[in-house]
Amino acid sequence: MTRLELHPLSSEKRAGELAGLLERLHRARSRVVVWVADEGRRQILDEYLWTFRKLAFVPHLVWSSELGEVEDPVVLVGEPENPNGATALVVGDEPPPGAWAATFDEVHDLIPPGPGGEERNAFWARWREDRTSAQGEET
Repeated sequence: MTRLELHPLSSEKRAGELAGLLERLHRARSRVVVWVADEGRRQILDEYLWTFRKLAFVPHLVWSSELGEVEDPVVLVGEPENPNGATALVVGDEPPPGAWAATFDEVHDLIPPGPGGEERNAFWARWREDRTSAQGEET
């Protein structure tokens, strides 16, 4: 079963926390897919990962379907694909398709404070319920 890790944010700003999480996962040698559905946000994150801290380096690639399978340890995607055989999914903006998220060993999401965080927590609570129901039907 997929392990879900929700990381509470202290503010609405997520880029710094997201970059730090990706850096930690990369250092742990995890292969990661980062879900960023919005193309503009994907490009911003791409640039930010090169500049977020002196001497920090998160090797990554902005993936598109023409690239096919890749070896990069961190891949930013805007469609539900796993081109680098990642075991971890990190949510970079809006929640991903639930069935696709369940194909990873672990899912990480950054939860903002306030109503946005409440909506996000509700999404993941429903996702957990759906996964539990689906597993109950299989037995």
